[in-house]
Amino acid sequence: MLVTRYLFKNLFNATAFVTLSLTLVIWLTQSLNLLELVANSDAPPALFFRLVILTLPKFLEIILPLSLVVAVLFTYNKLIMDNELIVLRACGVDHYALARPAVILAVIVSLTVTVLSAWITPACVGQVQALRQTVKTQYSAFLLREGVFNTFGDKFTVYLRAREANGDMLGLIIHDTRDKEKPPVTIIAKKGQIVMDGDVPNIVVFEGMRQQLNPDNGTLTKLYFSRYTIEIKGLEGTAQERWRNANERTLAELLHPDPGNKSDQANAGLFLAEAHHRIISPWNALSFTMIALATLLLGPFNRRGQNKRIAFGILLVAVVQSLNLVFVNLSKKYLGAVPLVYLNTLLPVLLGFYLLHITGEQRLMALLQRWNAFANRHFEGKTA
Repeated sequence: MLVTRYLFKNLFNATAFVTLSLTLVIWLTQSLNLLELVANSDAPPALFFRLVILTLPKFLEIILPLSLVVAVLFTYNKLIMDNELIVLRACGVDHYALARPAVILAVIVSLTVTVLSAWITPACVGQVQALRQTVKTQYSAFLLREGVFNTFGDKFTVYLRAREANGDMLGLIIHDTRDKEKPPVTIIAKKGQIVMDGDVPNIVVFEGMRQQLNPDNGTLTKLYFSRYTIEIKGLEGTAQERWRNANERTLAELLHPDPGNKSDQANAGLFLAEAHHRIISPWNALSFTMIALATLLLGPFNRRGQNKRIAFGILLVAVVQSLNLVFVNLSKKYLGAVPLVYLNTLLPVLLGFYLLHITGEQRLMALLQRWNAFANRHFEGKTA
């Protein structure tokens, strides 16, 4: 149908624009934390971009339903202001036909968010946590602070007096006791640099002296050098295997926790609640869309604007979203609250379809007329 294609195109373009705008804003603000983590640990820039990309699915889960609501309110209000919907209704196009493009797009968005929340986002969250741990264990170990003794375990200590703008270290003292078969080594150098040999960092020092005590005769051996390389492989530590929380598990893993893992079994109820949340919450996109459609399409159009209706629709969406957060958190403590999560999402959908039917609209208008009549009588009684 030509009308469906026309409305769907406008809705899709508006949703894409709002999604892109919100993604860039949220991405920019959230990436500052990742930038600080990478910068403070001297990790390569490629790791920062990888972390930023991996956080995108989690943002899209939140942004897509909200972007769709904004697109529906904007598009249909614009069509009303331009008298396009008035003409379509005059031509016999009913509410369901007008709402069909938004409903189709809402279903597509809901399915997309379902795929994201069930599989893609947990995998990305797990990789982000693993990379964070890698940054802290592998790279942060080589951030040497000025004016203090930087100790790695009890076998390697580095002191530097100052650091230049280009990263060169000045006034170095290095004490190395890693080799148990040899006496400790002390190195004093005027200047030094951290050089990466593949993924392994080394300290290269210049213009210094290497000292080592001979245990056999008690003499001190000195070696003067212009350049000396100290391998520091193994100091970075290893990332320990972590227990993955609910955010890092796919829908299948939430529904089937490891029976041999005590932590998994202890959190089985939490996993089940999170699984229900993953199943139903993506359909908030359809729920929000039905709220927006009902507030704009029902009743007579006002050519002076639909500001009150838009504000009312936004308020209803905010209430539904707030209740969703409350019920989800409650269900993680008490599984008996899980039906409330489903009810909160599905009730606006069912009620929206009912009200968009001619019977539902007539009953709603009759109810509003009775309410207005009651309010007017109450007001007249007070003024009499």
